Amino acid sequence: MLEPQIHMALDRLSNDEFDQLRVDPAWIDEAAEAFKDALQRQLIDRGKNDFRLRMSNVGRPLCQLQMAANGADASRKPYNFKMMMLIGDAVECITDVILKIAGANITGGKDQVQLELAGTVINGTDDVEIDDKVFDIKSCSPWAFNNKWSKGYEHLRDNDDFGYVGQLIGYAKAKGKDPGGWITVCKSTGQVKVTLADVSAKERAQVKSKIEANVKAVNTNAPFKRCFKPVPDKWRGKETGAKKLCKTCEFCSYLGACWPEAEYKPHPLSEAQNPPRYWYV
Repeated sequence: MLEPQIHMALDRLSNDEFDQLRVDPAWIDEAAEAFKDALQRQLIDRGKNDFRLRMSNVGRPLCQLQMAANGADASRKPYNFKMMMLIGDAVECITDVILKIAGANITGGKDQVQLELAGTVINGTDDVEIDDKVFDIKSCSPWAFNNKWSKGYEHLRDNDDFGYVGQLIGYAKAKGKDPGGWITVCKSTGQVKVTLADVSAKERAQVKSKIEANVKAVNTNAPFKRCFKPVPDKWRGKETGAKKLCKTCEFCSYLGACWPEAEYKPHPLSEAQNPPRYWYV
């Protein structure tokens, strides 16, 4: 019911049907203060942040965590990176207000939580709790909205490049709550999708074991091992004989350190004016 609630509220707001909605000015003030805090966090130099395991990264592929923990050189971020982060912060603040206007049963959120894994206390702050279940608020591109978030939990779980499942289940475990899912907003269109975390107790235990193994490997300085192998390059459904990096590696900040021989170049068989480019190894 959550997604229809949000859509209905936005439909009424978009058509200026304010007489059918309750908008408490205090909600707007709270969102403004939250975004002020985000601006200060993103725009004021607070010195170099050393790597630490936290709830938002502990579910990521182990090779990424090991690269970060070992101080590997990260790729230089694109010029628009900070703007993307600020847009994400703004989306979260706005979504908090929309959830209240939509009448979502908000039972908590913005809580500092701790979870002990492999003898280490992992800290984090959850986004929102609805009906006593933990939800994360995410912003994304149109491609991710259509090809990732709109395809349900199982597709997300099997293509979880950023460790979102481990993050959510970690928050839920730390709070003693059930995981609810993700409320995702497309940064381009403003569309909203609620992806419910249909996670069995067995799968939650498996995810907890995985993130616990990540913590142990990082803390014991386990030997580095790539988690992903190059995939066969294909053109029009047929393998070309070349190898390229998978999507997870393409998104990784340590691509250059992990794959120094990789070359980002156009597909050699494409005749397009602007051919697609891939990381070849």
